[in-house]
Amino acid sequence: MNQSKTLKPSPTALLNPCVDPIFKILFTDESEEAHQALTCFLSDIFGKPVSDVTLQPNELSGESTSDKQSEFDINCVLEGKKINIEMQGLNHSKNFGNRIEYHAAHLLNHYVPKGTKWEDVPQVFQISVLNFFFDENEKNSLSHYTFKNENGRPVAERMHIIFMELPKIKALPDDISLLTPAQMWGKFFLDAPDKEKNAFIEELSNANRGIKMAVTVLKNISQDEINWYHESRYWMHVSDEKSMISSAFMEGQESKAIEDAKKLLADGKYTAEEISELLKIPVETFV
Repeated sequence: MNQSKTLKPSPTALLNPCVDPIFKILFTDESEEAHQALTCFLSDIFGKPVSDVTLQPNELSGESTSDKQSEFDINCVLEGKKINIEMQGLNHSKNFGNRIEYHAAHLLNHYVPKGTKWEDVPQVFQISVLNFFFDENEKNSLSHYTFKNENGRPVAERMHIIFMELPKIKALPDDISLLTPAQMWGKFFLDAPDKEKNAFIEELSNANRGIKMAVTVLKNISQDEINWYHESRYWMHVSDEKSMISSAFMEGQESKAIEDAKKLLADGKYTAEEISELLKIPVETFV
């Protein structure tokens, strides 16, 4: 390909793991390094060594054509546990909790076919790396949720939701001696494409074998122009969504201003021109 037409900003540039499709490729690439990176990532999330990680199809069907479908980023099986891992950059309409509960329930339902004995129902884990705050009042950057009663007693511990909140990790110092293995991954996701953080990424690689494997994979997939296309399309999508949200907000603000203007006009204390100047909306919108 003609270098002048490449989307890659420089010969040594690295893709951004916080971009959803890049995050997915990072752990599902057909290489031993990617498999080891995924295994080590899960080991660090669970806080213990794991093995036998096997990738599964990412699209889960519903029970009927009218059911809401689920397409996962990284769907895998680990020692009998069913796991979906995803990177999420936006909290759509502040309803991310609803979405994740649905994903976890769908994952459980999909892997419990008719006839399964209740004692054989597997544990399912929905692991989400969030590039936004889910709960700003929760100080931990890695949070584990299960169904429990008001006294903290679990129901059956079949469904698990784990959040890694990157903004909380970003605020931590770049000192590997102060970071947990899971937090090291958060730093890697955030800083890998930043040339000014190359030395720190090397420190992380030397301290965490999984991250070392992930860096190798990231360098390899960053050579493929199609992956830069995927990253470019992602940022275009994010920009479009932000524009729509901003537009909807402005429309909402204008509707409220028009409603207020009509009330002021009905009170008779101000002229239409005075209200127009006060609320910064045209007279013809409320008269």
